[in-house]
Amino acid sequence: MKTNLLLFFSLFSTFLFSQTTHNLDWGMTSTNQQITIDIGDTVVWTWGSGTHNLRSTSGVEAFDSGYGSSGFTFSHTFTSVGQTSYVCDPHPNSMYGTVTVNDSSASVGNYENYTFSIYPNPSSDYVKITLPQLNETANIQVFDMLGKMNFSDTSDDLNNYKLDVSNYRSGVYFVTISTKNIRVSNKFIKL
Repeated sequence: MKTNLLLFFSLFSTFLFSQTTHNLDWGMTSTNQQITIDIGDTVVWTWGSGTHNLRSTSGVEAFDSGYGSSGFTFSHTFTSVGQTSYVCDPHPNSMYGTVTVNDSSASVGNYENYTFSIYPNPSSDYVKITLPQLNETANIQVFDMLGKMNFSDTSDDLNNYKLDVSNYRSGVYFVTISTKNIRVSNKFIKL
């Protein structure tokens, strides 16, 4: 039971804080990689041919992939604003880069002004989503606990949006509402 609860909270926190995944190749042509991301984003590096590692050398985050060969992947979710430099120890002159992390909340407004409700919760057939203070077109997405998107739609009216969940498996789901200025999430339980 404790293991299942730990897995649930681990997946839940990963989902909440990981907003976007960025994929980068990691091989002999990875000279001076530069990427700018938002706080909470994840970077996934995929190894090309050869044996490499990926290790932070300075900055606000610390990570070390260990050594891997062709097809190996390493990911890191960035949780601190600032820059982090990294290198491949066997190839420091041709494989290095920097990740710059911005505070996404500073650029997208105040999330606290946007909260939405989902009811009935739990539900077996439908849920209603209400976000009356939003007066613009929004994208609505539903994700399961593993981060798989089960639904996506666009709506101009979130005063009483009805979502059919009758074909969903029982479990916890996350609804994300996003526009160009905001991104908010809430959860519901499907019986």
